[in-house]
Amino acid sequence: MRIVQMSDIHVGSGLFRPDLLTAAVDEANAIEPDLVAIAGDLTMEGYSWEFEEAKEYLDRLTCPHVVYVMGNHDAKNVGYRSFEDLFGLREGARVIPVPEGEAKVVALDSTKPDLDEGEVGREHYAWLDSEFRGWDRGPKILIVHHHILAVPGTGRDENNLRDAGDVMAILREVGVDMVLSGHRHVPYVWSISGVRIVHSGTASSMRVRGSMPPSYNVIEFGSEGVDITLREPGKGAAGEEPLASFAREAVKTSRFYPDFDRYVRYDTLPF
Repeated sequence: MRIVQMSDIHVGSGLFRPDLLTAAVDEANAIEPDLVAIAGDLTMEGYSWEFEEAKEYLDRLTCPHVVYVMGNHDAKNVGYRSFEDLFGLREGARVIPVPEGEAKVVALDSTKPDLDEGEVGREHYAWLDSEFRGWDRGPKILIVHHHILAVPGTGRDENNLRDAGDVMAILREVGVDMVLSGHRHVPYVWSISGVRIVHSGTASSMRVRGSMPPSYNVIEFGSEGVDITLREPGKGAAGEEPLASFAREAVKTSRFYPDFDRYVRYDTLPF
């Protein structure tokens, strides 16, 4: 399975670079991925015209499976309405055919209006579990904007998922293979308890941190291993460098004895 992961496009920012987004889209088309994951912050302020401009670029993607989630900047100014009008539902699950079978991909909206921090929310826990538990036909992939684990080189960590502990426990419990997220503008990969968490940088703005350039990720998900490459838009081979590489099956040497439901209990909702 081949994935192109982009995030933090930030159309509308004074630091947005149209040339970088055009290059990223063209390069993604040349890669011919099975999935393009756009992990939030398509806009800067959530205005409808920003979403419309972002859509003009992203509509050029030729991949038949492009999945979008909202970011905290998209949630400003009641931006969820424009997102839904132009990009569809803010969250959902789909099955994507891949060379090794079928991948289950879940898109989750972690945003709260006008707040930088995110939250999955207890109302999502049972649904998240039901979509992944028992899936055995291929990779299990979650796309969510906010970071679950802190990203180094990004300063003080004040706006991650507020319920990160519960969410990580669920992802480990149901055996999610990979989480794709953005938000911090720095590409980085964590592997913890069998869950690989892959952060992408800002694909098309100069809202960068430290020495990290604008970039997106290419993920090769094979039967034996997973390789993740960082790419700088418009730089060709000179802008590629390895980000992470690990075995397809996570090596698990730890055992956890208390029952899962001693930590996380799913709400029973009246609907």
